[in-house]
Amino acid sequence: MRTKNELAVDKILECAKEEFMEKGFEGASMRSIAEKSGYTTGMVYGRFADKSQLFKELVGEAADKLFDYFSQSEDNFAELPPEQQHKEMHTYVDSKVDVMIDMIYDNFDAFKLIVCKSAGSGYEYYIDKMIDVETKNTVRFIKQLNDAGIKMNVVRADLSHMLSSAMFNGIFEVVAHDLPREEARGYIKQVQNFFSAGWDKLLGLPTDWQKSLK
Repeated sequence: MRTKNELAVDKILECAKEEFMEKGFEGASMRSIAEKSGYTTGMVYGRFADKSQLFKELVGEAADKLFDYFSQSEDNFAELPPEQQHKEMHTYVDSKVDVMIDMIYDNFDAFKLIVCKSAGSGYEYYIDKMIDVETKNTVRFIKQLNDAGIKMNVVRADLSHMLSSAMFNGIFEVVAHDLPREEARGYIKQVQNFFSAGWDKLLGLPTDWQKSLK
């Protein structure tokens, strides 16, 4: 059985999520959260230092889990032999993104807050941090393969960043638009196919139809 304090925390968090969903992080107030929860402002402050702590409590675990999985996947890919990276670059990404979709949808409300309601919070630039990781690893990938004698065109870091930004923001659109999980999976697969073909062209790699001619 949950204690009285645990029940109070649950209620405060429930009302905080409602407040953030309605007004966004910037528009939310501890006073309003207290009123919704039926507790005094002092009681809410006694459990949470400020609305930043409340927001983190609602999204932090899910956000860290996704970011850590994504970062580790990038590191693991970088440790593969260059020939294997070259051969599996699209299939590897596809499999990891599929897992990430489930991680997002298993914690949909948390990512709805991050994607749509986090302006002014510590999570405002969450997606940008993922983009930075992707950009750094794309530059590394091209250099590593060229150093191994697998010829690829060099793509400027700023262009890589713009393309990564378009891809990641496109992926997270499924959250902004409340797409059902399997519909989102199909949408994201189309986004991936689009960017995979574009990257093949930029890197000077043969497209699927060119491969079929060999």
